Amino acid sequence: MINEIKRKMKYLKGKKIKIYVDVGRNKSEVYEGFVLNTYKNIWTFKTDTDVKSFGYSDILINTVIISS
Repeated sequence: MINEIKRKMKYLKGKKIKIYVDVGRNKSEVYEGFVLNTYKNIWTFKTDTDVKSFGYSDILINTVIISS
């Protein structure tokens, strides 16, 4: 399952996407940007003002939801 997520993230590298991030306590944040890079255990996401990193498991447990 994680390997499939890694493949999808490599495919999305450099493409503009929108992500929804569950930050807890019934709150979420929305970011627009692109996948900057993929590594063994994490992937990085670049917005206009910031670079954020997430684990592949965040997608698996629906903490991060990707929308194109």
